[in-house]
Parts: sequence; structure tokens; C-alpha cells
Amino acid sequence: ETVIDPDCMEWLTSHVADPKYRTGFDRNFWIWEEFDPSCNYLMVADVARGDGADYSTFHIVKLETLEVIGEYQGKPTLDMYANMLNQVGREFGNCMLVVENNNIGYSVLDKLINDHKYPNVYHSIKSTHEYIEQYQAEMRTSAVPGFSTTMKTRPLIVAKLEEFIRNKLIKVYSSRTINEMKTFIWHNGKPQAMK
Repeated sequence: ETVIDPDCMEWLTSHVADPKYRTGFDRNFWIWEEFDPSCNYLMVADVARGDGADYSTFHIVKLETLEVIGEYQGKPTLDMYANMLNQVGREFGNCMLVVENNNIGYSVLDKLINDHKYPNVYHSIKSTHEYIEQYQAEMRTSAVPGFSTTMKTRPLIVAKLEEFIRNKLIKVYSSRTINEMKTFIWHNGKPQAMK
């Protein structure tokens, strides 16, 4: 019942490797490859609810090869997490930083934009979820920082993830990410994590 087909899960599992470095204040930032200034990176972040049951995570994707070369999974406070995203994003060439703007995600986005002045935060138009450049977004009331996971965007995200894995376009080295995928199942026709 996994969202990712068992054969694809097997292919993903075959690429699992130990990280080169385990760093960060809690040693939960795993790195498989150092920053290469000739490459482009994308950093995507999810902010945990804050009830302690969930993890805040981020992944660093090397866009030329679609390899996930960095990953964090932990339970930092919101200000520590914003600080970490700022530092890591800058270490990876001020890469675009996409933060889910759920209720507490806004707090992290606010710190990134106003306190840290992070120069490359993903913004979109409220109603259409269409990407807009940060400098344009700052002048439009219809633009919001971060990515909105909604009833409209979630099925698209899941479909793209499944498609990229099925077509072997993205490489994931992390055992933690693969383990999350093993518990990502179809439940009453909806993709969701097992309890």
C-alpha cells in the first residue's frame, strides 16, 4: 500500500549510503557531498508542528544531478531552526530556500526574511500558488513567502515525487528519508503517513 511502488523502493534502497559528515548542534545534519560553487542547489524545509511528535526537516538538492546531498531531521526550537536554515542556505551559495508556510512555518519565514535578511526565499502568489521573484513579491500584497501545501497542491507534490522516483530522476542517499517513504501509504484513497 506504499505510495512509492515496491520495485522503486528497492531501487531507492540500493543507493542508501552513510553520510560523509554528521554535523549541526545535534549532529542530525547529514551531508553526502560538499558545496560545489559550479552547481545550483535548492533547499526545501518543513517546520514541525512544535508538539514534539514531529520533526523539522530540510533537504538540499543538487539541481544538475537531482541528488539529495544534504538532509536534516531534528527537533530544534523555531529560532534555532531559522538560524540553521539561514547558515546552511548561505553555505550552499545562497541557494533558493523553500519553506512550507503552514501556521508555524510563518514564524520561521519571518525570522529568515526580517532577522536574517536571507536573500533567496521562495515566494508565490496567494491564490494561484505561482512562483514570483522575491524582489517582485516584496512589492505585492498578493504574494506570500514560502510554499503553501493545500488540498490543491498536495496531490501535485505527491504525484511529482512518485513520477521522479519511478523514472529514476532523483537520487536519495538517506536511510531516514527512505524509512519515511516506507510508511507513506494510501489510506482511504489519500496518501499519508502511517500512524
